[in-house]
Amino acid sequence: METLKRLLSYLKYAKWKFALGVLFLIFSVGLSVYAPLMAKDLIDYAANQVTNKQVIEQARVVNFFVRYVLILVSSAVLSYTADILMAFVANQLSKKVRDQAHQHMQTLPVSYFDDKPAGKIAARIVNDTEVLRQSFYQNFCNRMLINLMTVIGIYVALLYVSLKIGLFFLLFIPIFIVWQIIYMRKITPVNTKWRESVSELNSKTAEIIQGVTIVQAYGQEEMLSKEFEETNEDWYQSRIQSQKIDSRLSWSLADLLKNIGILLVVTYLGTQYLEGVLGISVGKLYVLINYVSRLFDPITQIVRLMTMLQQSLVSGSRVFALIDHPSEKDQTNVFEMGEGRVSFKDVNFAYQGDQKVLKNINFEVEPGQTIGLVGHTGSGKSSIINLIFRFYDPQEGQILIDGQDIQHYSRESVRADMGIVLQEPYLFSGTIASNVSMNDPKISKEKILQSIEQVGAKDMIAKLEKGIDEEVVEKGQSLSSGERQLISFARTLASDPKILILDEATSHIDTETENVIQEAMKVLQKGRTTFIIAHRLSTIQHADQIILMDNGEIKEQGNHDQLMALNGQYAEMYRMQAKVS
Repeated sequence: METLKRLLSYLKYAKWKFALGVLFLIFSVGLSVYAPLMAKDLIDYAANQVTNKQVIEQARVVNFFVRYVLILVSSAVLSYTADILMAFVANQLSKKVRDQAHQHMQTLPVSYFDDKPAGKIAARIVNDTEVLRQSFYQNFCNRMLINLMTVIGIYVALLYVSLKIGLFFLLFIPIFIVWQIIYMRKITPVNTKWRESVSELNSKTAEIIQGVTIVQAYGQEEMLSKEFEETNEDWYQSRIQSQKIDSRLSWSLADLLKNIGILLVVTYLGTQYLEGVLGISVGKLYVLINYVSRLFDPITQIVRLMTMLQQSLVSGSRVFALIDHPSEKDQTNVFEMGEGRVSFKDVNFAYQGDQKVLKNINFEVEPGQTIGLVGHTGSGKSSIINLIFRFYDPQEGQILIDGQDIQHYSRESVRADMGIVLQEPYLFSGTIASNVSMNDPKISKEKILQSIEQVGAKDMIAKLEKGIDEEVVEKGQSLSSGERQLISFARTLASDPKILILDEATSHIDTETENVIQEAMKVLQKGRTTFIIAHRLSTIQHADQIILMDNGEIKEQGNHDQLMALNGQYAEMYRMQAKVS
């Protein structure tokens, strides 16, 4: 019920269109219910004239017929206009919900995405909001209003034409209420399972597409196809269950009640014969049969609309679960970076519970220094970078930049003068230029070209037909890993950060390309504090400081010569890599 109230509350964003649509629906339904009463007058007039052996006035019949047609046409036009308005409302409101979900997603902490497949999150923002548009705002709200108004209008008309028959059919209302309660209880778990299976299908499809190379390389097509088929079978069974419930509760019972109702009315009217003459007019008989037969169709539609409502409530609850997830708490203070001095003081950090991945971390980096972070996988190198960027905050200790505790400032302002190149370069659909500038209007075309040249990608761009305007397909799959990394590197340089972070940025680049980057870095690191995470120790050999991490702790610290002289873990790692080389 809470989800339904919340979905209805969005109508305030299109209240005038919705109100006008409802008004048109009221007039449309009112005219459609009134039309049989006009037909009754025409039928009674013709019957009386024939019974009394009087001439039927052609002009009067034409006048009746013209007015009858005008009413039907007016009702159709009003209904059509209302449908258009409701469609506008549905599109506007679903866009509103989708925008809110997308915008809120970007305010969520990085930890929110740690255990959630991208496909499931995308399904909530795209698929579930589409269900809300089509099933709730466009069909349920519109059709429910039409059918409710029709049922109310017909009941009023029945009471007007025949008070006894009208009161008799009011006895059907409890049956309809019980009918809907049973239907809702039956269909709710089925629709919940259905939406979950759709989400799972999205997730599995996205996962297979993203990892298609690995799937084919390891011959996992059959296994993944089997997993997909199992999930698809769950979806199929949920749809079959839904159809069975619909067929039992939406059609059969409605037809039964409709036929019983008509039979009872005709039987009752049959008792109105007095001395071989029917006690009511032919027109009244027509109106009663018309209303009784029309009464059950909108009731049937109301029950069938419960399917759409349930689907909408499931989708709505999933979207609102995303929207309601607490945003990342942030400060309003704006951080202004100075020279780029970085200090870690007694920092302890855990991603979950008390399982610390960083323990009592202390170090200081002077402005313009290059720091190498080394260590085995899981030692805590990337966690240090995550904390500098405030993707996460430590549970204990302080991280200072230019003497300022970054937790006291907004994340956006802290990151404003930072740049990062990740191990796996990520390119967005667009052009090479848009990927370098990230659509920042402050980064000119000249700046883009300069950054590309500085990272040694000039020759690569020259080979492309459109140069920096060459289109980039999803994730830059048409480019080699080295080319993608160079573009990612140029992106960071174009933003001219004061703190530069390279998270194993050269791990997917050949030796020749790495040499080009290393030469560019010698110039670019001047006046810029640089953190380099590297497995290949040759890339940090000339760093001002090297910090060796092990199991979340700093085990060794110093420059290359000092650590080699120490003859500890770093020296052993360096000798092993040199031997392999």
